[in-house]
Amino acid sequence: MGIDDNYVKTADVLSLDSIRATLIRQEETIIFALIERSQYRRNSIVYEKNGMKDTANPKGSEEFDENLSFLESFIIGTEALHSGVRRYTSPEEHPFFSHKLPSKERRSLPDLEYPEILHVDAAKVNFNPILLKKYIGVILPSLTSDGDDEQHGSSTVCDITALQALSRRVHYGKFVAESKYRADPESYKRLVDADDADGVMELLTNDAVEKMVLKRARLKAATYGREPLLTAAIQMEAGTSETTSIVAAAAASAVVSAMEAMNDEHQQGKIDPLVIESIYRDIIIPLTKDIEVAYLFRRCGRDPPKEYSPDRMSNDMKIFPKNEMEA
Repeated sequence: MGIDDNYVKTADVLSLDSIRATLIRQEETIIFALIERSQYRRNSIVYEKNGMKDTANPKGSEEFDENLSFLESFIIGTEALHSGVRRYTSPEEHPFFSHKLPSKERRSLPDLEYPEILHVDAAKVNFNPILLKKYIGVILPSLTSDGDDEQHGSSTVCDITALQALSRRVHYGKFVAESKYRADPESYKRLVDADDADGVMELLTNDAVEKMVLKRARLKAATYGREPLLTAAIQMEAGTSETTSIVAAAAASAVVSAMEAMNDEHQQGKIDPLVIESIYRDIIIPLTKDIEVAYLFRRCGRDPPKEYSPDRMSNDMKIFPKNEMEA
């Protein structure tokens, strides 16, 4: 390894190839988290304000007097704990309740110095309010069955894992936006100065990449959501180790199962690949692009239009609930 391999340049971090590779790695985290949550019932009481009032008292957070849901209270507690190891000093991480984070003095570790990749003011964009709303109102109904199985703690832990992964993914749009801005600053400045949010959206959109993301998400969901050895396994060949043959058989049969699942939408797995595809199509991708637009407006020194506020989606879409997709 040469000495230059020990250093990462800002240009390398902001290359679209590098960013896309990071987003691809995040797909596994998101899909596995959603599969984990789908094993439990809806458990709606977890999301009702003061629905479980005797337990809504997050540990480690600052004092507050508002009514919270069980989920909200434990997001606050989790974020208070994670802030102690400086999670939210990273430009890739965004709290859902930043105003509830403990003071800096309560951190267990000193701050790290991050390279100034993002524009200082634009980096403050945080769309977690609408993400949380869409997760509870749209994503969960598409993933889970109605009812209550009393697994409130387990389902909440899965919720927080999924929300953190989704938040990291959609806010990575800021890195995408910065990369695209540096590649063509004049065009973005001209559109922003004209208050042309639609033009900014059109300029940053890459339909071919989006289609590839949807295909990949559906394939991965089909692969991870099925048992890999249900189809015929490869026979062990002479001269091959047993471990190698088992791994090869598992990999091959997983691909076969995934292709079968994609071609036969009636086959049952842990999760419907169409649901994962629709979550990406209707929530993750458009919310990422909303964040990009908001970032680019602030990057150019202007407030984004109201439809790009953190409490809404500019193109408010709704995926079909699970029972409607099966009809």
